[in-house]
Amino acid sequence: MADEQDKSQQTEEASDKRIEDARKKGQVPSSKEPSTAISFLVLTLIVITGLGAWLADSMMQMMSFHLSGKYHLDATGQGMQALLISVSADLAKTILPIALPIMLLGMLITFLVSGPVFTFETMKPKLEKVSPLKGFKRMFSTKSLAEFIKSILKLIIVGVVCSTIVSELYPAILRSALQSPENIATLAVSGSERIITLVAVIFGFLALADVLYQRWEHMKSMRMSKKELRDEHKESEGDPQLKSKIRQIQMQQAQNRMMADVPNADVVITNPTRLAVALAYEPGSVGAPRVVAKGRGHIAAKIREIAREHRIPLRENKPLARSLFKQVEVGDEIPEELFEAIAVILAEIFRLKQR
Repeated sequence: MADEQDKSQQTEEASDKRIEDARKKGQVPSSKEPSTAISFLVLTLIVITGLGAWLADSMMQMMSFHLSGKYHLDATGQGMQALLISVSADLAKTILPIALPIMLLGMLITFLVSGPVFTFETMKPKLEKVSPLKGFKRMFSTKSLAEFIKSILKLIIVGVVCSTIVSELYPAILRSALQSPENIATLAVSGSERIITLVAVIFGFLALADVLYQRWEHMKSMRMSKKELRDEHKESEGDPQLKSKIRQIQMQQAQNRMMADVPNADVVITNPTRLAVALAYEPGSVGAPRVVAKGRGHIAAKIREIAREHRIPLRENKPLARSLFKQVEVGDEIPEELFEAIAVILAEIFRLKQR
């Protein structure tokens, strides 16, 4: 009941992180049907292109060479070893040119269906793999039932295709008893071609349907509950309370650094009590005056307090203070439209300092 309840709560689509974590563990949508379809497709190509006749002829020549007495057989251990090597080499020369492309094609199909997966996670020993209870559950699971139904369906399809084609060829099969071996072989090859071709086409459609089903089933199994999404978001993004605390500490550190720059200011523009903006300018420098500190409320009061302690002039100018506070960030130079107003104030302060 708990598992059913958990499944019923998994109403949200899987996140990218969950899918990627599952891929790292080797949990990807997979299907055996494409390999079956490829096998029948290759058989069809072998029969249609005449490659089957060449393969059969090669096998017959090899067997004739080794069994007709042309091959000198030494009935000793070394002789039997030489015979085994000779037979294996002949088989490899005959079968590998066909088997290797099939293997590469199967790997390509698997790559297209599941994507690139390289993990040792599935090789790790797990107790649930040897647990009789877990094995019993897997044996009678929905996935096992689906695989059983697919196997029965494939048997039925192959049986129907074979019986249909054989029934169509039945009159020709009866007449073949009075015909030459060449005609019988031609009839057998023709019937085999039709059966294999039709089965390959049907299995191709079955493979496509199974790939789509496996992907849907995989994404369904990856679904998450709203609680799991929230927990994952907290894990990846961090606890909101912790993030708030970090932001508060960072703001406090930035404020402390800003207050440490107030003694370097040349003037503090005030609002007079709500806002305070501290400006610094190096006479003769290329740059414009720069905001070294700004704040409102208690921060503005702290700026004014530090300014008084270090005998930095305070100038009340409400419009200028509001413009500086809104337009200029700490550490930036003042905009061009405020040059004239600031220049008048700084000129006055520098004259007072010279006196």
